[in-house]
Amino acid sequence: MARIRDRDEPQPTAQQLVPYLKERIYVSFIGLAVLLALSVHGEETGALTAVTSLVIAAVGAGLAGLISEIVAHLAVKGSLPDATELRFLVRVSSGALATVVVPVVILLLAAAGVLSVPLALASAVWVMAITLGAIGYIAVFRANLAWWKKLAVFVGLVLFGLVVVGVQLLAHG
Repeated sequence: MARIRDRDEPQPTAQQLVPYLKERIYVSFIGLAVLLALSVHGEETGALTAVTSLVIAAVGAGLAGLISEIVAHLAVKGSLPDATELRFLVRVSSGALATVVVPVVILLLAAAGVLSVPLALASAVWVMAITLGAIGYIAVFRANLAWWKKLAVFVGLVLFGLVVVGVQLLAHG
């Protein structure tokens, strides 16, 4: 996981960690949709094309997140973020790129001929899906809810996640 704070900074509060998690979830959904769309044409897709597409999508999502935070700051506070706030926003946005590291490595193995491209794409899809599922699982089961409510929320998140991926596939496919 990316380093969240400098040594001389105090431990971040739970509320300060929200943007990190939110960005990672967003980039994970984007990455998953890109990988799914590419895997539909796995035999025709080159490994380096897949790597490039995934990295561009992740960087684009991170930059979109950064820009949205700056615009929101302008709208709410009436000023640009100061240097400390801007560093925080850049760390949040760039830290989200960590979610695509393992899928990129898998795709680079395909580029090196270690894996077939379809297998690498399928593996990368599973990594992204498991990442999203693990984040959802941890979030839901840490909540102060009855066990049956946790289960209902988790199932709802999984179903909603499938709908989000389906919509993104329609957009990319």
